[in-house]
Amino acid sequence: MRTLVAITRRELAAFFHSAVAPVVLTGFLVAVGLFFTTFVFGYSEMSLQALQTPATGNYLNLAEGLFRPLVSNVVFFLLFLLPALSMRLMAPDLRAGRRELVASWPVGDGTWILGKWLGGSLAALVMIGAGAAYILAVWTFGRPEAGPAFTAVLGQVLLATCLVAWGLLASCLVAHQVVAYFLAFMASLALFIIGVFERFLPGPAGTVAKELSILTHFEQFSRGVIDTQDLLYFAGMTAIALAAAWAVHAGRRLPPGRRLAAWTPVLLAIIVALLLYMVGARFARSWDLTGNRRYSLAPQSEQVLDRLGDLLDGKAPESAGGDGPTGADHVMVHAFYQKLDPARDVTEALLKSCTQRTRRLRYAIVDPEVDLDLFREYDLGSSRSVVVTVGDRHTTLVQPEESALLSAVYRLASGRLTRIRFLTGHGEHLLDNSDRPGYVTCALALSDQGYDVRSLALMGGARVPEGCDVLVVAGPRLDPEASETAAIDAYLDRGGAVLVLVDPPTPAGWSAWLQTWRLAPTDEVLIDADRLAASQGLGPRTVALIDSYSHHEIVHSLHGLVTTFPLSQPILRTAGSDSTLFGGPLLNSGERSWGEADPATKYTGRPEFDPAVDRRGPLPFGWVLEARRGSTRPGRLVVIGNSEFLNNATINQGANRDLLLNTVGWLAREEALIEVRGRDPLSQPVVLSKAQKEVYGWGAILGWPLLVGSLALGAMLRRRREPRPLP
Repeated sequence: MRTLVAITRRELAAFFHSAVAPVVLTGFLVAVGLFFTTFVFGYSEMSLQALQTPATGNYLNLAEGLFRPLVSNVVFFLLFLLPALSMRLMAPDLRAGRRELVASWPVGDGTWILGKWLGGSLAALVMIGAGAAYILAVWTFGRPEAGPAFTAVLGQVLLATCLVAWGLLASCLVAHQVVAYFLAFMASLALFIIGVFERFLPGPAGTVAKELSILTHFEQFSRGVIDTQDLLYFAGMTAIALAAAWAVHAGRRLPPGRRLAAWTPVLLAIIVALLLYMVGARFARSWDLTGNRRYSLAPQSEQVLDRLGDLLDGKAPESAGGDGPTGADHVMVHAFYQKLDPARDVTEALLKSCTQRTRRLRYAIVDPEVDLDLFREYDLGSSRSVVVTVGDRHTTLVQPEESALLSAVYRLASGRLTRIRFLTGHGEHLLDNSDRPGYVTCALALSDQGYDVRSLALMGGARVPEGCDVLVVAGPRLDPEASETAAIDAYLDRGGAVLVLVDPPTPAGWSAWLQTWRLAPTDEVLIDADRLAASQGLGPRTVALIDSYSHHEIVHSLHGLVTTFPLSQPILRTAGSDSTLFGGPLLNSGERSWGEADPATKYTGRPEFDPAVDRRGPLPFGWVLEARRGSTRPGRLVVIGNSEFLNNATINQGANRDLLLNTVGWLAREEALIEVRGRDPLSQPVVLSKAQKEVYGWGAILGWPLLVGSLALGAMLRRRREPRPLP
């Protein structure tokens, strides 16, 4: 151990006691500082634009906007600098005269190689540590996520130690440092670019190229995710390089006829590393250290995957209402993507995360140009199609998001096809209308989740079909017939589910029907004077919610997310009691809101609160009820005093779409699908003043590099001034 420490200290001292340290460190930090300054200034400009246009603010994140591009550039510089650092580890000791002296020392070959590698790695860590100061500097003007910062530095450390090991191998092969640099650089470059050929190589060859790429395994660290496969990759590649360096160094002590035997440990290292990597792929684990775990599966997805076995075997409660067990023991997903399609990586990462969660789901990435027969078998019209198959059932999705994919898996495994019917005939929003007030985007959002969405007319005494799981009444403008409300009541009595969206003014017939369920639309317009609405760039007649939801499971996951409701009305509970109804408010306006009753300022002009006629907030404008009036299964009713939050112009604002899907999921009794779908990066806009830009600019480009370079230069000069012992 003392010998190992001595060799390590010697190599580290050789770096700092020469002109290499001040020159390399200063040049490295100046280059990194230039990019850091560029990224920080650009981020500040984007933040200013985002604050002026709030709709874009959700896409600003310090980890994504600063850490990832900065770390990517640091890795690019390391590609050129680490071979220069490692070329001198062994090459000088191979010169004539020096080689015989080294061979005579009582130091084991393994100790010699390990000490050299540790010395070079520590020197590389000094460079990475100095560069990490730029990441730490972000905390002086923002509040970034600590997890991605840690994983980014960890990834750089693993990458650097791996490249130093391969540089040491190159240095063991030749006595000329320039040649050693060239060999080390070519080896590093090969590990960097080999992943590019994955898209051009057929079948297993492309997979091997991708798995050998050092950038493939570094990418996760730059995002804020630690994966066991990536750890095994760096450990295995480092061990193989060190074993090969030991074989080269030890072979020089042996006769030519016995040198081949020294490579046996290298072969064993390759086999062990490969086996561990394959086992790790089967039992892979990952840790998402981002602030909102945006690179992990949503809890809703994890619930579906954890229950996939029961769904396939027909043991889950949902399977009772389906078409029966499928007879399949797993779900098969075929993703059809061309090799050069950048969207392929996104879908493959999603499918990989699913297979890591459960073995009951398998997938295959298929090139439609190669496997044309399978492409035709499913009668697909284009690539980017994902086919989910369970037994003899299958469905096709186009570039699905996580929620759409898991919903399709859930429905096929359980055998359920949930049918959503939108009532027509009273001026409601139309599912095929692509204009601003239309609901075509709403229909697509539901269809993407695997729902069967169609229109339904109840005029003329028609009955709500038995196959209807949820009936939606979206913004009626005309009164219903008595037979229609009677049909809806009968549907609720037999355990149906209804979503009613009513705008002010509500037609008298619908208002009277709602009062039979102890709910009374007020026909007032909610005015929101809260700061949240103003920060979102909304007018006073648009209610914005972020923390005034109830604790019902429909909205529990929406706390902290913004939903917006233009021209909504309060809905109050009528006097009296009904022992068959259970429930309460779902949505409430803020404390600085009121219900505007003045006809002159309801819809236009500047509204002002009049305590004599206006109701002061908070006011409920969304209700959730369960009715036990007939069937053993209670009917479910959700009433919201607004329908415009789901039109084509607003459904994708904030969490409006999530509110729709959560509501329909609860009404359809698919609680497993109630969760926030998708995780946007945390919004972290930062605007720097002119003075701050000057401080960070000059400090990053000159201040910090000159400080570190001066310290390295001082260490070198101090060493040279120390008296040397007489020979």
